[in-house]
Amino acid sequence: MEKEKKVNIEICAACLRDNDNVEAKHWCCDCAEALCEDCGKVHKKSRFTTSHKLIRLRDVKNTKSFLMATSFLCDLHSDLRVTFYCNRHDQLICQTCLLQTHKDCKYITAIEQLMPDRPRSSSNDHFNVLQKQALKLAESIDQLINTRKENLANLDQQNKTIQETIKKTKSEIIDHLTKLEEELLNSLSVKYDSCVEQIDDEISQLQHNKDLMSIHDSDIELMRKNGSEPYKFTIVKKFEQTKPRTEDIISNFRDRYKPLEIDFTQNEEQLASLYNAMGWVDIKVINRVKSAFTEKTTSPRPTSKQWESPTESKIVPRPVSTRSVSNFKESELSLIKLVPQTPSIIQLVLYKKFPTSSSLGENITVSRGCFISGKHMLLCDAQNRFIFVCNLYGSMTEKIPLLYFPHDVALFDRNTAVVAAGERGIQVFDITDSECRPDRFIRPGGKCTAISCIDDQIIVRSGHCKISILDRAGISIFKINTKYDPLLLSAGINGSIYWTSNNGDEVQCIARERSQFICRSETLVGPSGLATDGSGHVFVAVYESGNIHRLSNRGTKSMVLDEGIHHPWGLAFDQDSQRLMIINDDGVSIDIYTVCK
Repeated sequence: MEKEKKVNIEICAACLRDNDNVEAKHWCCDCAEALCEDCGKVHKKSRFTTSHKLIRLRDVKNTKSFLMATSFLCDLHSDLRVTFYCNRHDQLICQTCLLQTHKDCKYITAIEQLMPDRPRSSSNDHFNVLQKQALKLAESIDQLINTRKENLANLDQQNKTIQETIKKTKSEIIDHLTKLEEELLNSLSVKYDSCVEQIDDEISQLQHNKDLMSIHDSDIELMRKNGSEPYKFTIVKKFEQTKPRTEDIISNFRDRYKPLEIDFTQNEEQLASLYNAMGWVDIKVINRVKSAFTEKTTSPRPTSKQWESPTESKIVPRPVSTRSVSNFKESELSLIKLVPQTPSIIQLVLYKKFPTSSSLGENITVSRGCFISGKHMLLCDAQNRFIFVCNLYGSMTEKIPLLYFPHDVALFDRNTAVVAAGERGIQVFDITDSECRPDRFIRPGGKCTAISCIDDQIIVRSGHCKISILDRAGISIFKINTKYDPLLLSAGINGSIYWTSNNGDEVQCIARERSQFICRSETLVGPSGLATDGSGHVFVAVYESGNIHRLSNRGTKSMVLDEGIHHPWGLAFDQDSQRLMIINDDGVSIDIYTVCK
């Protein structure tokens, strides 16, 4: 490592040799020493140094960066002066350098021998060039400083604007919450009044019958004491005739009585999103066009319109890797842009299509599903607490009641399926022999709403802006914090995790070698389903445009199906049969396609 050059030009070097600290006033360019006023006079009078050039230090702008004070020192040996010039290496060297590192160099010249024969005008021209270069560099630095100052001014304005926006957003959120509070309180008041009115009406009817019985009791007592025997007999028979009707009224009130409760269900998903409802403050790096004074240039980088990285980074192809997602380290995740490749041409051929109403029952809508054993499917009821087991022709074999709404379902292995059970976590199902039997729960923490499986691992959305990777026993292997809240998940056999959110029309991927990439496209509006195939590709159902995209494992996109697709809700892929399930028409139709290459 090069030693720091230190030369004190504030103290007279001659006086310092006598251990006397005297302020320097001159600099001798020939001796390369600082001199005080007295030593400077002696220096000019001595016949040995009378020709030396002295510079007054008061003419030096900054003595700490005085070029002459360090230019004569060797770069490698800071205590020695440079006395030779090596033409081979274009380097000024000292005596030690000559003996150690330049002993084999042929063209070594003493510095004193270089300049005498050169005309003074030539030397001045050379210094003029150096001065112009120094001024040009200073101008370039000034421009850089000005750009930074402009950036600071812009940042100051942006800071003020964002502060005002945050305050305005806060006010709007408070106003919105106040409005929600009023609506909820009004709703509560209406429902409370309705319950009170219903119960008061029942009490009034019961009180009327009670008063009637009290009157009858009084009349019976009066007749018992004063009535004739025939009249008593008549009264008894009349009462026996009316008694069953009263008993029926009492029995009816008792049987149909159900206590009323007013329940308030908090929207936990929306409450969690309030933490990020106001937005995010990010630092964005802007790519600027190189200015005229920048000398170095770089070759342009290839780009892809379909695949864009949210931040600038080096373009590299993804290497082949066998690491599982369990090897990820959160601190090592980076964002890269992938080199596009032309995806292979495939076709989707319709295999079977059936409406849910004819197979599962009236008014049944399916939100998510998966293949089991290649011949059956598990389908989640979007509105009720059921999971259906049916074959590929739509015949239902089982209807399994649940204690929760099933958000998503995935095949773990040939004998096991897992269901995202919301606040209850994950429920494991035994699917041996095509039968589906509910088993234990896994609770990773947080609300589980999207799930996928790969290589004996469960990938699940386990809370707001969180993805958890679990082993077979439900033990957490790794957690990923995402900027947006995941809506859909799909794990590929190459260890990649694809996911979408409600916050953008894009598909994001965390690849197995710890890189991330994003797919954006004008036609990719409202991704509503994800499914990976056995080649590292991913199918994407697009709700708004009503089509199916296939993204290659190198980051390119190709639309493979749009006919017959309308508001698709979900996808599932079976590796063995190479079939793709499309939950179509807002969940009321199941379309099964065969993937042909």
